[in-house]
Amino acid sequence: MNIPAAARERISIREIDSRIAQKLAAELNVSQTAASILAGRKLATFDQCKKFFRPSIDDFHDPFLFKDMEKAVSRIKQAVDANEKIIIYGDYDVDGVTSTVLLVKVFKRLGADCGYYLPNRLTEGYGVSDSGIHHAAQTGASLIITVDCGITAHAQAALASSLGIDLIITDHHEPKKELPRALAIINPIMADNGYPDKSLAGVGTALKLCQALGIVTERKCELWQDLLELAALGTAADIVPLTGENRVIASLGFSQMRDSSILGLRALIDSQGLTGKKLSTSEVVFQIAPCINAVGRLGDPGRGVELLLTEDPAIAALFAKELREANLERRALDNIAAEEAAQWVEANLCPYNDFSIVAASYDWHVGVIGIVASRMAERFCRPSILFSLGEDGMARGSGRSAGGMHLLDALSECSPLLESYGGHGAAAGLQIRNDRVDEFREKFNIVVRGRLSQDDLVPRVTVDAEVPITSITSKLLRIIKQMEPFGPGNMRPVLLCRDLKHRYAPRAVGQNQNHLKLSLTSQGVTMDAIAFNFGERIAEISESSSLDVAFSLEENEWNGKVSLQMNVKGVSV
Repeated sequence: MNIPAAARERISIREIDSRIAQKLAAELNVSQTAASILAGRKLATFDQCKKFFRPSIDDFHDPFLFKDMEKAVSRIKQAVDANEKIIIYGDYDVDGVTSTVLLVKVFKRLGADCGYYLPNRLTEGYGVSDSGIHHAAQTGASLIITVDCGITAHAQAALASSLGIDLIITDHHEPKKELPRALAIINPIMADNGYPDKSLAGVGTALKLCQALGIVTERKCELWQDLLELAALGTAADIVPLTGENRVIASLGFSQMRDSSILGLRALIDSQGLTGKKLSTSEVVFQIAPCINAVGRLGDPGRGVELLLTEDPAIAALFAKELREANLERRALDNIAAEEAAQWVEANLCPYNDFSIVAASYDWHVGVIGIVASRMAERFCRPSILFSLGEDGMARGSGRSAGGMHLLDALSECSPLLESYGGHGAAAGLQIRNDRVDEFREKFNIVVRGRLSQDDLVPRVTVDAEVPITSITSKLLRIIKQMEPFGPGNMRPVLLCRDLKHRYAPRAVGQNQNHLKLSLTSQGVTMDAIAFNFGERIAEISESSSLDVAFSLEENEWNGKVSLQMNVKGVSV
């Protein structure tokens, strides 16, 4: 499916209040460019900027603002005092694994008799399962606490109750109209909850439970503060907005992670060649988290939990090696499925009629289709759902949104065709019979066409500030670095320079010649630029006498020399 030239990325400048930007420039003694970036992040006062640049646990909200927090903490304290068996029921992704480890470590510090259970992705699927509840009962558990799952576990909540087990649900996924009958539900996005920060990941929600336990046990932040690196790992991996409490968690947690007190995490960081390096969102999301995700995707998430729980350096090194090897295997499966999915899209979809992608294969591993769906959504700028067809007649699917469409709402319109589904606006999981995939593809495309226009299917680059090339300085980069950690809600700033000329002819680089190396000049200043995945546009860009370039600013180190470099996000000729 060749995207027409008219669908090239569109560059737009973020609208800001210029008066606020001018005020911030004066109060903070920064350039107008830096002030414009801050104003674009909805920062309007000196105090707001101070909190932005210096995150602190003092910025955390009161955990008892959660509707059921007092009830949950009271039951947990009762269980700890009576030495009842507690099971932490997690999910198999990084958010679920780190949530599980966080609660197990905190509960052990409180002296609790605490174990954990994570479902097998391949045999049980997502969420709380009947077999998981029965396993907890067999261990003698009288209390189950879910993390990163459970908000739709109606039948399982009833099963737990019938077995004499109390259930506390902590989750951050979207609830349905009717809630499970649990002792307490801690979820920031519940309609009647009243908690001010709605964007917490599963591990962030679990951290609020730990914060509340610290208060009632009078151990305060000493109970959990040194475990912020676990919360940062899960928060970054779950791609939630890095604003509000998430920003505090990520910023402080990444700092801890550089000299981690958790043996398994330190071993994993070492296995990835990151020891001693500054860690931020990119390293966590693309190098550390995938290793933990890989074992869950390929079947056994318990390895990730044991890695992060072990106090034996030899076991930590062994498990880190296993996780790294599992990730290499997972990446190979990713690449095969991604290539096959892209070939299917190119052969079968029309850019003017097909507003969505729904593809299926018996050969795609159910553990990687979510990653591949994400790649398809990004590459073709369309909501994408991939299915792993099963020999049992059931297809397991994973979807990712694009164009700003709420994926879960769209799936609800297709619910008569589905066996089950769940998720949120950006991502979802679903099951359908193999023989209904084609029917679903047609229905889903109709639904998406009703929600999106052709204009929504065009990639967009939003610029924080338009600047002359003479304003691109090392000082500006230092200020930008202080805005880390970057991620959703606080993306790396994008700048725009207009009317740039070629100093030298662009050249294709990379193994497949799919990137461009540029040398751009204006007003007597020359700057190098790298344009990843712009290789196919080399003729168009080379022949242009003038370019408007949207880019993020970064450093490039080559032969011991460090220089400023543009990382190109969009080009207008």
